[in-house]
Amino acid sequence: MNAPFRRNRTFFSLVALAAAAVLFVAVNILAGSLTKRLDLTEQRLYTLSAGSRSVLTQIDEPITIRFYYSDRLGREVPAYATYATRVREMLDEYVAVSGGKIRVEQTNPLPFSDEEDRAVAFGLQGVPITQGGEQVYFGLAATNSTDDDQVIPFLQPERERFLEYDLTKLVYNLANPKKKVVALISDLPLEGDVMAMRMTGRPPQPWAIMEQLRAFFEMRQLGGEVSEIGDDVAVAMIVHPKNMSAQTQYAVDQFVLKGGRAIVFVDPNSEAERSRPDPRRGPVQDASSHLDTLLKAWGVEVVKDKVLGDRLSARKVNAGGSSRIQAADYVAWLTLRPANFDASDPITADLNIVNAATTGIIRKAEGGTTEIKPLIQSSAASMELDAAEFMAPVPDVLGLLNRFQSQDKRETIAARVQGPVKTAFPDGPPKKEPPKPASDSEEDRKKAEEEAKTIATEHAKAMEKHVAESKQPVNLIVVADTDILDDRFWVNTQDFFGQRMQVPTANNADFVANAIENLTGSNDLIGLRSRGTSSRPFQLVQNLQRDAEQQFRAKEKELQDKLKDVEKKLSDIRNQGQGQGAQAILTPEQQRSIEQFRTEMVATRKELRDVQLALRKDIDRLQSVVQFVNIGLIPIVVALFAILLGLWRRSRRRRGRSRIAAARS
Repeated sequence: MNAPFRRNRTFFSLVALAAAAVLFVAVNILAGSLTKRLDLTEQRLYTLSAGSRSVLTQIDEPITIRFYYSDRLGREVPAYATYATRVREMLDEYVAVSGGKIRVEQTNPLPFSDEEDRAVAFGLQGVPITQGGEQVYFGLAATNSTDDDQVIPFLQPERERFLEYDLTKLVYNLANPKKKVVALISDLPLEGDVMAMRMTGRPPQPWAIMEQLRAFFEMRQLGGEVSEIGDDVAVAMIVHPKNMSAQTQYAVDQFVLKGGRAIVFVDPNSEAERSRPDPRRGPVQDASSHLDTLLKAWGVEVVKDKVLGDRLSARKVNAGGSSRIQAADYVAWLTLRPANFDASDPITADLNIVNAATTGIIRKAEGGTTEIKPLIQSSAASMELDAAEFMAPVPDVLGLLNRFQSQDKRETIAARVQGPVKTAFPDGPPKKEPPKPASDSEEDRKKAEEEAKTIATEHAKAMEKHVAESKQPVNLIVVADTDILDDRFWVNTQDFFGQRMQVPTANNADFVANAIENLTGSNDLIGLRSRGTSSRPFQLVQNLQRDAEQQFRAKEKELQDKLKDVEKKLSDIRNQGQGQGAQAILTPEQQRSIEQFRTEMVATRKELRDVQLALRKDIDRLQSVVQFVNIGLIPIVVALFAILLGLWRRSRRRRGRSRIAAARS
C-alpha cells in the first residue's frame, strides 16, 4: 500500500513543481506587461521627465534608432560597458513610452564588416583601438519614414547628464524634420556691408556667424518696418535694435505672446558697430541699443549706460601702442570659461571659451513676472563701468585697470527668460497718424479722408487680433552683447586658394547655434535640463582622500619652506667667504647648525611619510568596510535570514508532528 502511495505522491509533486514553474513565468510576463519598472535610484535616472514623455506620445510616424556598440570597447574600457548598459536601458524606456512608434536595433559593428560600413555611412565616429587600424563604435543613427536622419557620432560618458536631452532632441527633430525658420531683424550688417559693396564693387561678405547658422536653419532677414512675423517662423533673432520702430516692436511683442521664441542681442557699447562706421554719417557717436519697452514687459532690465568689467576674465591686450608693446588686462574685453557658464543647461554645458567685449549687465526688472536664469555670468571680481569711457577711439586700458575695484558680485551677461508676460502695448497696436491733405483742394481733402478711414479700419482689425497676455509661458534668451557675433572676437578667416577657411578660436558660434536650436524645440524639450549620472562613487572615501591631500600639501609646503631656509643660510655663508676673498670656511657652530637642520629635515620627511601611510591605511580600511557593506553584507544577511527561516519551519513541523502523535496515542 505504501509503494503506490509513494509513487502517486512523487507524481503529484512533480506536477505541482511544473505548475509552479509555469505560474512563475506567467506571473512575471503579466507583471512586466501590466506594471512599470520601479526606479529606486537617488536621482530617478531611469524615469523619463514629463517633457520627454510629451514628445514621445506626439510622434506621428515610426522612428528607427540604430544603436551601434562595439563589444570590444566595453571589454577594453569597462566604463564604456557600464555606460552602454545605461544607454540601452534608456532606449528601452523610450520604446515603452512611445507605444511602439520607436524601434531600436542594436548592432555590434565588427571590423571590416557591412555593419561597420553602414555605421561609417551614417557618420558615426570610429575610435582606433589597435595599430592595425581596427576601430570601435559607440553611437546612434536614427531615421524616420522619409529617410531623414539624426546622428550622435559617439556617446561620451562625460555627457551622461544630458543623455535624456540628446535622445529626446534626436526624436523630436525626426518627428519634425522640416528646417526651422529664423527671422532676423538687425541693425548690424550681418549679411554683409552693402555700402562696402558699392565702394569696392565686390559682393557683400556675410559674417561668419551667418554662414554657421545657415547650415542648421533657414535664415530669413526682415528689413524695414515689420508689421507681422509669420506663423512659420520658429525664432525671431533681434540684433542691436537701435532704430526699431514702434510697429516692429509691436510685431515682436505679439509674436512672443502667441508662443513664438526670441533671442535678443542688445549692447551698451557695440564694438562691432564702431568698427564699421557708415561713411555717410561719420564716426559713431552712440553705439548702444536697449529695446527697453519690450524687455521691461518681459521682466528684464539691461542696466543703462553701464559696461561690465571683470578682473578675472579680462583679456590680455597691448596697452603700449604700436611702438612699444605693454601687455595688460583689459577688464572690458572678456574671455569667459566653464566657470562662467551654467553647466546644467544644454546651451552652455559643453562650451569652453566665449569671447565678449564691453558687455552689458542683465538683471530682473522690478515687478517682473518671469524667471531670469543666468546662462553666462562674470566672475565675482566684477565692476560697473560707465559706457561713456569707451567712446574714445582708443580706450584707456591701464587707467581702467588701475581704477578697478571689485564689487564682489557675479553679474549676468546672457540669460534665459521664462514665465507669463503681458503685452508691452496695452492700448493695442501703435496708431498711424492720419495723412494731411496735400492742398486745400476738395480732391486732396477727400483723398486724405479715405486714407484716414483705411487706417482706422486696419487699426480696428488689428485690435481684434490683439493679444494682451501670453497664452503660455514665454521662452526667450537675452544677451547683453553684440560683439559675441563679431568675427574678430571668435574666428580667424583665411583665404585658401580662393576659398574662405574659417578657424574658430572660441565657441561663440556654438553658443548662438545651441541657443537657437534649443528655442526651436518644443516647450517640453526646452524644459529638459541635466540629470544625474549612474556613477555612484564612495563619497566618504573621496572626502577622506581630499582631507589627506590637504594635509599632505600643508606638510609638503612646510618642508619646502625649510629647504628654502637652509639653502638661503648656505648661500649666505658662501657669500661671506667670497666677500673675504677666500674660500668659505664654516665655523664649528655653523657646521653644527647645518647638521642639526639636516637631521630635522630628515625627521620631517619621515614624519611626512608616516602621515601619508596612516591616512592611506584609514582610507583603505574605510574603503574595505564600505565595499563589504555594499557587496557582501546584504547577501550574508539574506542567507542568514533564509537559514533561520528554514530552522524555524523545521522546528514548527516537528512540533506539529509531535502534537499529531500525542493525539493518536
